[in-house]
Amino acid sequence: MNYLQVYFQEVTQVYQGQNATEHSYRPALKKLMESLDSGIQAINEPKRIACGAPDFLVKNGVLDVGYMEAKDTEVLNVKKSLIKIAQNMLNFGRRIKIF
Repeated sequence: MNYLQVYFQEVTQVYQGQNATEHSYRPALKKLMESLDSGIQAINEPKRIACGAPDFLVKNGVLDVGYMEAKDTEVLNVKKSLIKIAQNMLNFGRRIKIF
């Protein structure tokens, strides 16, 4: 079984329990990210950054690769969250000087 199959199996099991929240899916996502490469570390609930509080910081060694948001499975909540994330990123981008 490949990494994605394991991830979807774990997420499905959590979902079928009918008691899951956004945080319930994070262990499976962390496991998936870290299974991609031995140098990758996914940090759940890292410190706040200028544009908000990401759910994960993904690192490869000392390099910060990126930030991730983990959302619940409800489509409407995901759409609202993506809009909020995009607005935060745009606001953050306005404060950055590009040389």
